[in-house]
Amino acid sequence: MSESQPHPLDTKIPPLVVLLLHMLLSWGLVQVAGHVTVSEPLKIGGTLVLSAIGIIVALAGVWAFRRHNTSVDPVHVDKASTLVTGGIYHFTRNPMYVGFLCLLIAQNWYLGSPAGALAVLSFIAYMTRFQIKPEERFLLKTYGQAYRDFLSTTRRWI
Repeated sequence: MSESQPHPLDTKIPPLVVLLLHMLLSWGLVQVAGHVTVSEPLKIGGTLVLSAIGIIVALAGVWAFRRHNTSVDPVHVDKASTLVTGGIYHFTRNPMYVGFLCLLIAQNWYLGSPAGALAVLSFIAYMTRFQIKPEERFLLKTYGQAYRDFLSTTRRWI
């Protein structure tokens, strides 16, 4: 099946569920592969900073969508009524997913799990293939040149 054609998994699993499954995977990986020991202040501090960044970035994306009265439903991309390119969208085309990624990295930091990098890479790959690319196809079809311009000036992740 070509990447440009719809796949049965395209936008079917809510990104929050994908995040939770990858957090479970990270936890499992640390059980199998072990962890590194980090001082408690560094462990807690890093986790709090990464989590705060993730929450702020994700909420900034939601807030921008709400300000423009467009849907934040990632399973039904066709409900989007406006192309949002301002605010946090100057820095990333997918702030909600970047926020989730930061939360996954924060969890791995807390767990001291170098093996958790596999879950991080898996999350990026899954989200890019089954969530972001289908969204991009819809937005390109719906907003044409305006979306092409956005693609040329703003990164997919960061």
